[in-house]
Amino acid sequence: MRIAVIKGDGVGPEIMGATLSLLERYIEADFIEIKAGKSYFIEEGKPIEDNAIEKIRGCDSLLKGPVATPTKGPSYPSVNTLLRREFKLYANVRPFRSYEGISIRRIDTILVRENLECLYYGWEVEDEDRAIAMRVITKRGAERISEFAFNLAKREGRGRVTAIHKRNILKRTDGLFLDAFYRVASKFDLRADDEIVDAAGYKLVKLDNAFDVMLTPNLYGDILSDVAAGVVGSIGLCGSAQIGEDFAAFEPIHGTGEDIAGKGIANPIGMIIAASMMLDWLWERGRSPKRGEKIREAVDSVIRDRILTPDLGGDFRTEQVVEKIVDRLRD
Repeated sequence: MRIAVIKGDGVGPEIMGATLSLLERYIEADFIEIKAGKSYFIEEGKPIEDNAIEKIRGCDSLLKGPVATPTKGPSYPSVNTLLRREFKLYANVRPFRSYEGISIRRIDTILVRENLECLYYGWEVEDEDRAIAMRVITKRGAERISEFAFNLAKREGRGRVTAIHKRNILKRTDGLFLDAFYRVASKFDLRADDEIVDAAGYKLVKLDNAFDVMLTPNLYGDILSDVAAGVVGSIGLCGSAQIGEDFAAFEPIHGTGEDIAGKGIANPIGMIIAASMMLDWLWERGRSPKRGEKIREAVDSVIRDRILTPDLGGDFRTEQVVEKIVDRLRD
């Protein structure tokens, strides 16, 4: 296997280094580093190295740490947006599951977020008195992500898919999304329903196992992911996949954590979960001899034994947590 690697900014190099140390002892693969992000921009004046896209295309998948996109100071194109659009990574898959003694509710939910449309087109204009953003939802995009969500639910043995929307206010854009969802739902023998986005956030926090598979437009999925991560107990525990027709990228859902970068205390588990999801995706395509399930079982074991980084109330360092996970994989 050839796996492209972007270490990222802030805590990215630390959690990526820890994750690669695990993967190197679990699978045989070549890890191809791609330089990108804020730190690379400061050094070289560009957000990503030349020929990066061609190098990534030559690999089986991409494993990516968190990359900073500044809102102040020198601006540059978002690396995340560039990669999503270049590789047409239209489906963002984020599983959330509870851990005993850590999570505030029982949760076992997969959030499927449309990854290319909505307000993330970045179409904005302004004059002296106002700023305007354009929200784009297409029939093709809504149907494609709905098909993806129902096929994922079927493959994972899930019985219900819930579309998240604000159709009561955004009648045309969310109306189109919801109509497409129910057209696609009619092709599947699965329960389909919908929920207004603010009520969905409330139910995630208030109810155990409020949702099974959640399907969202881009912005709602971004926001509800952090809500669900809060229910899990830490955003540092959650990984994600960005999936296209023939390529996928995997990363934790958290940001760069500049305030703790370099201290060796960042939680590596979100990055490790993302790597385990990558192995599953590669295995399904006959590219990896191993799935990621054993890695997730080892993660569960160390969490049960309270081997935790400071964000979870523990005093273990990043590398210590990874070594404990590796030990469990050997058992």
